[in-house]
Amino acid sequence: MIDRSGLGIACALGATVFYGLVPNFVRGGFINGVAPVEATFFRTSLIAVAFAIVAVARNESFRIPRAAVPSFAGQALATIVVSVGYLASVEFIPVGLAAIIFFTFPVIIMLAAPIVEGHSPGMLRMLVAVFAFAGLAVSVGPSFESLDIRGIVLAAAAAVFCALQFFSGRSISTFMTPLAFGSLVHLAIWPATLAIALYAGDGKIGFFPGGSANGLGLVFMLGVGVLYVIAYLGHMLSLRFAPASTVAPFFNLEPMIATTVAALFLGERLAPNQYVGGGMVLAALVASSFVGSRKVAAS
Repeated sequence: MIDRSGLGIACALGATVFYGLVPNFVRGGFINGVAPVEATFFRTSLIAVAFAIVAVARNESFRIPRAAVPSFAGQALATIVVSVGYLASVEFIPVGLAAIIFFTFPVIIMLAAPIVEGHSPGMLRMLVAVFAFAGLAVSVGPSFESLDIRGIVLAAAAAVFCALQFFSGRSISTFMTPLAFGSLVHLAIWPATLAIALYAGDGKIGFFPGGSANGLGLVFMLGVGVLYVIAYLGHMLSLRFAPASTVAPFFNLEPMIATTVAALFLGERLAPNQYVGGGMVLAALVASSFVGSRKVAAS
């Protein structure tokens, strides 16, 4: 496998900036008549077409080697759960809390790495993981009864499957370029995103003519699509150049971006315990990044 960790980390940092804006645009679209699952359907359609056009122009192969089928299936499953779960969660809970829950995924990756990548995380990383999950408990626990369980479950499921997305993305990048497999992955999940959007909208799509979306909602939805195309490409390129456990901690900037933008432009405010718990999770993620950086420097 390719291992150019510096380039992988640069791609990861670029992707995380754009990813951090996505849930806020989804929330803005929801306020203006575009349901989060419809935004998922739109961005899936956009990225499948955009990546396919560029891949064809570059004469890239769309053939999925037999050895790549399991990782392709894992990537498709993970992508739809992450897309629907994380974005739909902001319909039920604040963007900031959704980000706190979702961004336990670098810790999940850290814990799963010994099995997937064949090395031990070490005692220090295990302690970091425990601290991160303690922060999550602080964030959710005291106000659990006042929160919508659907949002918590959706964000948590997205976190788990995001770990799968990282590992499968690293694996399939051995066989195919991100443009080719990215287009095919989103084409594969397109029918499911359409079905979910139709089910949630009682057979209607809000951003179609005559739907519930207003002009600002359509702008937010378009923003979701463009941001996602750029972020996903950077994400998969980072995994092409470096292992998942190396680049995952550098996505830690995303919850800070998501929460800050939500506070500045959407007027969202979290409960005190959620700020404390979020700070604990962020501290754990920064510590994880530091440990990962030491490992990269030593290798």
